[in-house]
Amino acid sequence: MTVKPSGLGTPAATSLVVANMIGTGVFVSLGYQLVDFHSAPPIMMLWLVGGVIALCGALSYSVLADLLPRSGGEYHFLGKIYHPSLGFMAGLLSAIVGFGVPTAITALAMGGYVSKAWPAIPPRGAAVVVILIGAFSHGLSVRASGRVQLFSTSLKLLLIGFFLVSVMVLPGKGDIRWNLIPSEDFSQIMKPAFATAIFYVFYSYSGWNAAVYGLEEWREPGKTVKRSLVGGALLVTVLYIGLNAAFLVAAPVAELKGEQEVAHVAAASLFGAEAGRVVSGLFAVGLFASVSALLWAGPRVLGTMGRDIPALRFFAAKGEVPIRPLVFQSVLAIVLVLAGDFDFLINFTQTGLTLCTFLTVLGLIILKFRGRQVPASTLVTALIFVAFTGFVIVRMFVGGPLPAISGIATAIVCALLWYPVQWFSK
Repeated sequence: MTVKPSGLGTPAATSLVVANMIGTGVFVSLGYQLVDFHSAPPIMMLWLVGGVIALCGALSYSVLADLLPRSGGEYHFLGKIYHPSLGFMAGLLSAIVGFGVPTAITALAMGGYVSKAWPAIPPRGAAVVVILIGAFSHGLSVRASGRVQLFSTSLKLLLIGFFLVSVMVLPGKGDIRWNLIPSEDFSQIMKPAFATAIFYVFYSYSGWNAAVYGLEEWREPGKTVKRSLVGGALLVTVLYIGLNAAFLVAAPVAELKGEQEVAHVAAASLFGAEAGRVVSGLFAVGLFASVSALLWAGPRVLGTMGRDIPALRFFAAKGEVPIRPLVFQSVLAIVLVLAGDFDFLINFTQTGLTLCTFLTVLGLIILKFRGRQVPASTLVTALIFVAFTGFVIVRMFVGGPLPAISGIATAIVCALLWYPVQWFSK
């Protein structure tokens, strides 16, 4: 694999991964988890399991990046392993469902925190503004994208670190049980609600694969992708467990239960109402890094498809920045912000994303049977990831049939569209 002296290195790639991962989920999930779980051990177990699965996926993708070194993520991987129609499906899902929808979801979550801090600002208006700011920042140059992402992600990590330290220093009002009582805690883990909660935790960890979408832009791509994927997954797992523990220490269960903006509730309980509003504003600023990361990684997929498929040549990058895909994703996200439903978008998005990652890691096992060099340890992690994501896909249909069916139907339509697109291209 060629070395790119002018490319961006591991810090920028890792910041992209971390910012893609630390988005909406960790700031909204805990309130819903507390409806079904009444002690800390099952909740901590949820976030630990999610981190282990994300790490298994990261290790699998880092090997795939060595075997099939090209930008495009699942679009490139599935097209090479299975059939171009599946690659096309993954590309469209990534461009629309995988990045456009999450951009809207994260911007909406950020707008919610902005509104908590400054009630006069409407959440949807704030969401639209942050998408426009992110699009402008990434439209300048690749190096500008790297600097914006590194700065915004560093700021987000500093804010999280500040909150974690504050919880250790200030007296919290948390009243949840922390000691393990096997008979009670294991019974909670065995409930169907645990499987449902895993679904949302898995969504919170999505983004661990972000570095593969612009693989050709990295310096020493193979090493950079592996370090950023694995390092990012490990760092975020530690932060997620620490952040949820901090929320539980800061505020009583009765105030957190059922709340969407749990960070605002925890901050208000820890610092007081007025200071809590300021901290909520800071969390909103931190969420900008997630919107920014999605607007950086997403257009690379559609840009790569534009290079490969004549019918989509409109989206091919004319310079180092894929401007047209960036504009497309931004406009789509703004439309969804103004018209979308938060819960439906999450369920609809996760179905397509999980299907693509499931097929991609399964493809690594298939490559092994085709004679490619795949380490035995990676096969173990790949099998764990495939088993878990297969379970999540089944669980989606049990928990919410309409969004799950819509997601699978969208994937099938995207795959079938490859055939008329190929005909048109010829």
